[in-house]
Amino acid sequence: MKILFFIVNIAAGNGKAKTIWNEVKQELGKQNIEYRSFLTKSPGHAEHLAKGIVKRHPWKVAGIVVVGGDGTMHEVINGLAGTSNINVGFISAGSGNDFARGYSVPQAPIEALKHIIDDKEPSHSLFDLGQYTISNPLKKVRYFVNNLGVGFDAEISSKANQSYLKKRLNKIGLGSLIYVIILIQSLFTYKRTDVTLTIDGNIHRFQNVWFITVSNQAYYGGGMKIAPLAQPDDGILDVTIVHNVSRIKLLAVFMSVFFGLHTKFKGVNMKSGECIDISSRDSLLVHADGEIVGMSPVNVKIQNKAVSFFTTHSVGKSHGETIRSE
Repeated sequence: MKILFFIVNIAAGNGKAKTIWNEVKQELGKQNIEYRSFLTKSPGHAEHLAKGIVKRHPWKVAGIVVVGGDGTMHEVINGLAGTSNINVGFISAGSGNDFARGYSVPQAPIEALKHIIDDKEPSHSLFDLGQYTISNPLKKVRYFVNNLGVGFDAEISSKANQSYLKKRLNKIGLGSLIYVIILIQSLFTYKRTDVTLTIDGNIHRFQNVWFITVSNQAYYGGGMKIAPLAQPDDGILDVTIVHNVSRIKLLAVFMSVFFGLHTKFKGVNMKSGECIDISSRDSLLVHADGEIVGMSPVNVKIQNKAVSFFTTHSVGKSHGETIRSE
């Protein structure tokens, strides 16, 4: 008989995940659901656990459920690379939880669990992944579910992940605020640079670039609607470029991004494609799903219909007409 396997990052959300996991276990017990669970012990452990589950129990896996944040999901997806027949679930327990927003996963833990349990015969709806290759520090193919960012947003992610204040804000359910706080702190010290983008063979050059974000779904940074048109099942990656924008204007851009209105600003360009190369005059930090993964240059490709999720997301929406603001 197939059972659910849970990979739990009890450190996610500064311990919030531990409380959520206890609630989930109680519900599993009430419903007499057979399952197995594994707790992560260190960064990268979730990836090894996912690989091990598939290797040791290939015929017993009804699904692998992540209890944690976007970083934990990032690790599990990389652990499952090449195994699209495994259904993956998500129970939000991190600080950003943009995966839950972009894939229409219920934010309430028990509601998300019930959706997974009730899905006795998963529809096997397949979703896209972003594949990225970075040569610095090591050339290795990896995957992201939400987005990949180069430049200022990666700097913010790096500082947020190391911030003690983030832990304190997580305790009161305001973890996403750390991104806004660090953005303001970094605004006047960050040095912009020139970037060359090659999208499906077409070359685009931008000066004084703040950041470039490649999106597989709309949300990042704890609810910012960075790519309003992005859909995780359309075979396309959406690219947001912010350049030649003053420091004060950048604040206005970020204030509007929660509503997806930043695309109206001059200096915000929206493009899309299947294969994106990003190179810069100066090396820039790169993040994937909020985790720092290396330095530019980076190559990104769409992996169409590469993973199956337990989700309420409506599959089959068209990408629509790409907004472009020159």
